[in-house]
Amino acid sequence: MRNFIIAVDIGGSKVLCGVLNRNGEVLMHSRETTCAAGHPQAVIEQTERMVEELKLAMGLKKKDIMGTGVGVPGPLDYQAGIVEESPNLRWLKYPVREELSKRLGGKLLLDKDTNVAAWGEYYYGSNRKYRHLIYITVSTGVGGGIIVDGRLLHGLNGGGGEIGHMVVAPGGSRCGCGRRGCLEAVASGTAIAREANALIARGKGDMILANVGPGQPVSAREAGQAARQGDEEALRLIDQAGHYLGMGIANLVNIFNPEKVVLGGGAALGLHDLLLPIIQNEVINNVFSLHRRDLKIEMTRLGDDIVLAGCAAMVLNNPAAGK
Repeated sequence: MRNFIIAVDIGGSKVLCGVLNRNGEVLMHSRETTCAAGHPQAVIEQTERMVEELKLAMGLKKKDIMGTGVGVPGPLDYQAGIVEESPNLRWLKYPVREELSKRLGGKLLLDKDTNVAAWGEYYYGSNRKYRHLIYITVSTGVGGGIIVDGRLLHGLNGGGGEIGHMVVAPGGSRCGCGRRGCLEAVASGTAIAREANALIARGKGDMILANVGPGQPVSAREAGQAARQGDEEALRLIDQAGHYLGMGIANLVNIFNPEKVVLGGGAALGLHDLLLPIIQNEVINNVFSLHRRDLKIEMTRLGDDIVLAGCAAMVLNNPAAGK
């Protein structure tokens, strides 16, 4: 019987591959830094190797595998399986579904990574399914997946849910997409790190710098550590990011009226104690009373495995699964 699912999460900073069972449990996984940024072929070859190593380690044959689920950065033409213009990976018009299918074989399901994460949260994140759910990842970039009445919002060409490219600071920092003031440009982990480095370049940010290990770059993590130590400069950086995230989420809540908003991604989870109260306060103060009635805003319980869980959900809920 086909009892196993191959799951792949390709991101701007990491590739995460896993083997899951029919209950969506991760049995084994492998994580590597995304190689050769800007060179999709190298990343595809890296992914193929990681998957083959996992299959070998678990002794899996083709007959054991129900299917393969893959999450990739958007914008993604969902029907064609083509990454249109990824700001973080710098892929342009890359036929990722075709290339992965040739290498991984079998039944391969592909979607934007944040859409896949939304499915992971929908099926495995809570004791019950929230049929109106928004998932937002805050990591290298900012992205999201929107579930309306139990259905994922893809939009006309598959580009729905590009939350990170909502402009919240007109004329602000330039985004990887080329525009200015996108949520991703002012509130991602990359944005927090950029602002921290700018402080240090001006001769400030001493406590942030004190938390940086020898030979290590300044990241959002060190800004968070300094903020927890009461450093006012770091607290202002975190407050600014939380303000922008809350503003963006408030806009989404007023438009979609979800039951639940869930945040994930390395920066959000690493700074959850600092960011979440700011975001919650910003949203509550900027949405209609109707929209905040019974609204939940929280961090995912699935951690880094949320996309892997979503891959399992995609495969398990495919009518052809297991055949």
